[in-house]
Amino acid sequence: MKRYTSTKSKLVALAYQLILMIFIFQISRLLFIIFNHDLFCNIPWQKYPIYILKGLKYDIATVCMINLPLIFLSTLPFPFTTKKCYQYLLMIIYAIVNTIALVANLADIFYYPFTLKRITWSIFGYLGTQANMSSLGGEFLITYWYAFVLLGLLIFCLIYIFRYSISKFKQTDLKFNYPIAISVWLMSILVGYMGSIFNLNPFGKALKISNAVYDVEQIQDAGIVLNSAFTLLSSRNETYESSLKVHAQTQQVTYGKFRPDNVVIIILESFTKEASGKLNTKLENGKYKGYTPFLDSLMNESLYFTNAYANGRKSIDALPAILSSISASQTPFILANSSGKKVESLASCLKKKGYETYFFHGSHNATMGFADFCKSADVDRYFGLNEYPAGKDFDGTWGIFDEPYLNYMAQKLDEGKKPFLSTVFTLSSHNPYVVPVKYQYKFSKGTHGIHETIQYTDFALRQFFKTASTKSWYNNTLFVITADHSITAWHKEYATSANAFAIPLIFYAPGKNLKGKREERVQQIDIFPTVLSYLNYEDKFMSAGHNLLDPKNPKYSVNIINQCYQIIKGDYLLLSPDGKNCKALYQIEEDPYQKHNIKNQQPKIVDNMLSLLQKNIYPLN
Repeated sequence: MKRYTSTKSKLVALAYQLILMIFIFQISRLLFIIFNHDLFCNIPWQKYPIYILKGLKYDIATVCMINLPLIFLSTLPFPFTTKKCYQYLLMIIYAIVNTIALVANLADIFYYPFTLKRITWSIFGYLGTQANMSSLGGEFLITYWYAFVLLGLLIFCLIYIFRYSISKFKQTDLKFNYPIAISVWLMSILVGYMGSIFNLNPFGKALKISNAVYDVEQIQDAGIVLNSAFTLLSSRNETYESSLKVHAQTQQVTYGKFRPDNVVIIILESFTKEASGKLNTKLENGKYKGYTPFLDSLMNESLYFTNAYANGRKSIDALPAILSSISASQTPFILANSSGKKVESLASCLKKKGYETYFFHGSHNATMGFADFCKSADVDRYFGLNEYPAGKDFDGTWGIFDEPYLNYMAQKLDEGKKPFLSTVFTLSSHNPYVVPVKYQYKFSKGTHGIHETIQYTDFALRQFFKTASTKSWYNNTLFVITADHSITAWHKEYATSANAFAIPLIFYAPGKNLKGKREERVQQIDIFPTVLSYLNYEDKFMSAGHNLLDPKNPKYSVNIINQCYQIIKGDYLLLSPDGKNCKALYQIEEDPYQKHNIKNQQPKIVDNMLSLLQKNIYPLN
């Protein structure tokens, strides 16, 4: 009589494989916490074990989800499943699907600080916009070599676990029992499916990314309980609804005769508010000097906002927000607008007034879909790496160093038609944080890798304004200076959901009476209507932002962080998972670390802010 592996033994081996995979997921979570400890520096130590335990349900759901093929094939009710070649096939499947999941988890250890959310399905569209993937891939290999060592060790563990589990099969002389085997097969598939979708709760709702909001006290900590494989798979059907369609309003900002001044918008890569000494007069007991001496000095001659916020955490979100008042969403608008549908923008409005419109970005022309967006926003000319003199001033990874590129823009503007609208997106203050050889010892290294490059870009700005001030068009130009997004904090005061989006916002008009310090909460999407207001643009236009020059207009900021809405108005910050209910309300001046949830003490403020939020949001997935 043939010897068969018992159905019970196969189930024990499968359970062993899945349980140990859950354990490896927990190891990846610990690595995530260790490498990103600065992001969670405001969490009391006793909260970590609680968050790790709460993360188990997402790990169980993920392991069941990705291993459904393994569960199906391992428990097939046929004797041939005990054959050695078949077991090797199962081992290959087990290693491949679980390695992919671990790659997602390990990649997010290093990517999460830039976005403050676990990766979602839109990452594939975003990677498709990176024209310089070869150089970026090489840089990633060098910078994060230890991540690949970790991955190799985990893959070894996967294969070892599988081989060890099947070596424990018990052999039996009993005849293969088909009814029992079929029943176990069907039951295993059902349990695996329920575990992946309902997390072993057939009477509850499907587990979603947004459930993590309720598992933590502070929304910025939701990344701990989630895992990246879960968020990746759970968001595979994510859709986009443009905030422009949902809450943009027809506006008109007429205050007098149209003023055909030039407009230059400077978007500084990763220039977080934290980098400025002038915007942080209380930091380090008033001794903090920051890393932007020129920008700080320019504020003395400008209208600047001390509480300005980016609408997203990625560069790809910034351009639609600044030029077209399109807020960030789970799927960036540039990726969603693959058809190239026309959108109203500063460029389209000012072209009606005879403006020439330009966009400058010293990186590869296809990077982040900027060129495609510029077409949909009606920008006349796109200047990228292709247009720059070949072989000069390349930083080795992203594109042209900021100092020569800003001077290049000044030259092109001088040659072009007036009036003009020009937008430039800098790039030197981006990882891997490289400065030209001739400046390698000019700037302080600081305490963060970006500090040297922020100082370099600040210096490049000084040189640009020095050059621009000699041009005939300079005194008839409005300069708008802001950042695309914030970055990982180096002070614990900035490791909060509010300051996760904090950036500078400066309006500088040489020789004009556009000066002062404003402390209202404002956002990137307000730039579009504010510029038109400054120019006395009399036609109607569509914008989701507000004119910051009108004291009667409301001032607030709306963001999405970890699948949760955040609205900041005045001294209050409200977090809402769905736009209808309040998770938390903080009075951020008195409670800068967002420790004390006062939603039950301030029901009227909660209702008012929820009402305002509902007028400004689009559905989350």
